[in-house]
Amino acid sequence: MSKKVYHLELEEELLEDEILALHTTLEAHQIAFFLNQSIGAKFKRSKKDLYGKKVKTSFIHFEWKNQAYDLNCSLFSNKNSNEKDQQNLNSTALFDIPLRNKVSLISEFKTVDFFIKSTDSNTIETILSRLKDWSSISLIYAIPVNKIKNQLNLIFD
Repeated sequence: MSKKVYHLELEEELLEDEILALHTTLEAHQIAFFLNQSIGAKFKRSKKDLYGKKVKTSFIHFEWKNQAYDLNCSLFSNKNSNEKDQQNLNSTALFDIPLRNKVSLISEFKTVDFFIKSTDSNTIETILSRLKDWSSISLIYAIPVNKIKNQLNLIFD
């Protein structure tokens, strides 16, 4: 009796990140709360904030993980400002005004306030359609991942 051997070809889908850029005056927790209320998301503040590679500063990070659907979605800030006292510097200024250094996590998009990253295109489309209707968001658009030069900034694990 001969044995039959079946060879199955598995097509692996490469999950590519999709990224939304947000321009707004809101805080990260306000955006997370709105998305939690409007689309049933469960964004929670991450235990670890993101840290810039070049500049020592932290960026706010919210996560939404759904193990049942293998969904990972992140909301993170792109801007932060560091303040330094001028007393440490040799300064002849009349007033003690702190020096502010504005830093961006993704330097190609310095004007973007927040990013939303997910591997699920349906989630990105839902978030995009919901945030477009919100008057507190000035501008929202999708960014191709290949436009970001240093993609190591997008690895959060």
